[in-house]
Amino acid sequence: MKLKGSELKKVYIILLIVFICGITLQVSRSQFVLKAQENRQLIEQKDEILAMRTSNRITQKTGENYCVLYNSDNEYSTKLKDNAQKSLEYMKKRTTEVNVGEHEKIALGKCHVTILTTDYLEDIGTPEDIEHYVFKGGYILLMSTLDIGKTSYQILYRKLGVSSFGDYVQTKGIHLVSNVLIGEKGLKFDNDFITNDSISVDLDDTAKLLAESAGGTPLLWRNEYGDGAFMVFNGTILQEKISRGFFTGALSLLEPNFIYSVFNEKLFYIDDFPAPIPKGKNASIYQEYKRDMPTFFNEIWWPNMLKTAKKYDLKYTGGIIESYTDRVTPPFNNLEDKDKYNLIAFGRELLKGGGEVGFHGFNHQSLTLDPKVADSFGYNAWESEEDMSKSIKELMSYANNAFPNYKMASYIPPSNVLSQEGRNALKAAWPDLTVISSLYPEDITGLSYVQEFEIAKDGIIEMPRITSGYFERKYDRWAEANTMTGLGFFSHFVHPDDVISSDRSNDLGWREMYEKYDKYMSRVKKTYPWLRSMTSTDAALDVASTLQSQVKWSTKENNIAGHITNYAPNLYYIFRSDKKIKRLYNCELTKIDTNTYLVEAKKADFKIDLGES
Repeated sequence: MKLKGSELKKVYIILLIVFICGITLQVSRSQFVLKAQENRQLIEQKDEILAMRTSNRITQKTGENYCVLYNSDNEYSTKLKDNAQKSLEYMKKRTTEVNVGEHEKIALGKCHVTILTTDYLEDIGTPEDIEHYVFKGGYILLMSTLDIGKTSYQILYRKLGVSSFGDYVQTKGIHLVSNVLIGEKGLKFDNDFITNDSISVDLDDTAKLLAESAGGTPLLWRNEYGDGAFMVFNGTILQEKISRGFFTGALSLLEPNFIYSVFNEKLFYIDDFPAPIPKGKNASIYQEYKRDMPTFFNEIWWPNMLKTAKKYDLKYTGGIIESYTDRVTPPFNNLEDKDKYNLIAFGRELLKGGGEVGFHGFNHQSLTLDPKVADSFGYNAWESEEDMSKSIKELMSYANNAFPNYKMASYIPPSNVLSQEGRNALKAAWPDLTVISSLYPEDITGLSYVQEFEIAKDGIIEMPRITSGYFERKYDRWAEANTMTGLGFFSHFVHPDDVISSDRSNDLGWREMYEKYDKYMSRVKKTYPWLRSMTSTDAALDVASTLQSQVKWSTKENNIAGHITNYAPNLYYIFRSDKKIKRLYNCELTKIDTNTYLVEAKKADFKIDLGES
């Protein structure tokens, strides 16, 4: 039978479409195979890094000594000390702790910088000792509002840069009149989440104001005296973990030519993604887009997310959920709400865009045996570690079937809750587990799994997240700014179902939420264009290398040099100096703010030559 010309043309078109689909499928598969190969090579680096950790012990910190004075009998002072000590550890500075509560004496001559965490200048020494120490080139950072009733304060307040003082006042909010937090000069919060017990003061003309309350009370200032200087914080918020970056910023502006270690990373997590999509319609989504839930997420939400990622250099790390059943006892493999099609479709697009696929959980039941903890989230408590391990093995089987040869390595605890038993279950079921990402800020409920950046004793890299949500909140901006200055680190997360949650969406429709989200990520990119966009495991391995490195600093008037122990590529530092950069040796500099630079060490030995101010 002969085909007519029009019919033959249709056949050719169909064959062409089939051919194009076949090519597209092959390209997609080849891209996935390449991603899987890169992923396996990445996981193999973990063993190399951990081997270096056990065989190459970090040498004792060297360089200038930072003395931290605290009173172990005072909880507030101890909190300040802990935050100062941890910040200095991340910065890779040599420290000496002095417990004035046990009447330990400080040898000021052995301290390049003295950091006071109590309210009493007497804990440093006599007024004569303090005056002599600073005049001869010492530096003092006062982390808390001082006791104005003490004789030492009344003798020394003019040396601190205060022309007159009155009573104690409670101040609200903060206004950064300097770049004490990098990239944030001019930032102002008139919010109750920042409150300080302060002294009503007027500053001398010699003092340089760095931050004030929303109402104009000086909160942070620097005052030179002789060859040294005082940095005075007139407040109480440095006891809060989330304000550590403010401490780092203050210290970095106290002494000249200050350099410290940072991670230089930008991460973005999508929890519960890929995961089963609710069937049917949501009233607000249908009213706005005339689409049911699966169609909305496929045609609107995900393309929007990809568009913003491309515009502002984001790499998403997704956290798979296999099922939303609340089952915590086996068997786990006969579930009706599995969604393998969307798992593969979304997952491969995620990887194609440079992202990563990790685990959030077999279901959304936090890995805990404690009924009280589970009940607080409306969850079920697991009955045993063995059951938790079985659920993880089922998730691994489900994911491996969708992504053969791709090794999952990152875990995001559901609701940021993880017990020790849950951790044991993860380790037992999941040999490739490399990183756990939960939360960095303190949790007053005591339920969340709160982390520091570290390599845990069991070899897992702890890498907490900082902020969350599709739109910017004042507290998150403060948390972000502090973590950026202290650690050079941005880590954010959202959930797809934030869109249909009245509290998490703030009762906004997706169109308005997306506008705010896009604006939020635009602002982050504009404020910190220097950050490296990374996925969870890739970033964690660099974090581990940074944590295991150590630097011996040599600081002179016209240059600063570093010698790195356990050198590895991608080690970064923040350098603050008002001097001109003359010449670089084995490093690259990027100006990121006024008198502030990002330094990348290209070799273990590097140096920066400086000119005049």
